[in-house]
Amino acid sequence: MLGVIGGAIVDPAAASAGWLVGFVFWAQILVGSLSLIMVHRLTSGDWGEIIAPATEPAAAAVPLLVLFAVPIFVAIPALYPWAQQPPTVKPDVLSLYLNRPAFVVRSLVAFAGWSALALLLPRATGGRGQLLAAFGLVFHAAIISSVSIDWYLSVEAPFTSSSFGTSVAVSSLVAALAWAAVWMPATDDEPAVGDVGALLLATILGITYIDFMAVLVIWYGDLPREGAWFVARARLPWTALAVAAFALGSLIPTLALIQSRVRNRRRPLRAVGLLTLVGIAANDAHLIAPPKGVAALASALLAIVGIGLIIIGVIPFLARGQPQPFAWGARDAQ
Repeated sequence: MLGVIGGAIVDPAAASAGWLVGFVFWAQILVGSLSLIMVHRLTSGDWGEIIAPATEPAAAAVPLLVLFAVPIFVAIPALYPWAQQPPTVKPDVLSLYLNRPAFVVRSLVAFAGWSALALLLPRATGGRGQLLAAFGLVFHAAIISSVSIDWYLSVEAPFTSSSFGTSVAVSSLVAALAWAAVWMPATDDEPAVGDVGALLLATILGITYIDFMAVLVIWYGDLPREGAWFVARARLPWTALAVAAFALGSLIPTLALIQSRVRNRRRPLRAVGLLTLVGIAANDAHLIAPPKGVAALASALLAIVGIGLIIIGVIPFLARGQPQPFAWGARDAQ
């Protein structure tokens, strides 16, 4: 954390971009865990029970996101070009959407909704809990489309992508499942381990398809504004970062998980989950850091580690404070 503060003094733009990378990386894990819990509340299954010790405390940490977002709110002028009202962004967009008050309000609405769900879901059982989870997923689907554009894409306004909200939502599920694969306390002979591995494989294939189709549409359509985004990343170290993101977050996990001896066993699945998280972090850095320069990568690494240490340090206390049972599905039905 001291390194990030020092970087903010030397290069505020790079430090703020690095902090944003760390913030969105951990937000995906925490909010993705909350999403998995809501999905499990509606569908049940042993997979939700086995990952509960990892996802439930992570979901309980969602309210911490508002604290980690404060530096982003402060750094908006250094981080987002629309704060200087550039001519490349239409005036009506700046006045009605891309402005500091609206950005902060949309983020706070997201944090308030996610935090309320994280607080209420453990205490709502049976039909009430299922209804809350259903409404929660609708809220999540709506708000993730908004804040994903704010946090990621508006770093390089006016770049747009109609599929980006879906990409972030699915990426959050991948991050949460990878987190669960690393931390869930299970043995190799636990049948539900294979279910978690299969879900991780399915979501990785899903995010790979969504992102590939987005790139294909931009390439095939020869869209200059969107194409410039890729041109800016067509040199080192950004090309290497893109290769690392694809290899660690998609290619290697897919090749590993299609093998039953990896997908159904605890230790290999943990290794795949760890690789996937590294790939997600590389992808977040590839999306956010290039406009602010290579220095943003060092800040991103410090932010990921610093925020992670705080969250991991707080999670045990949050787990103790949760009502039991906090895992759902089969236990609710009993």
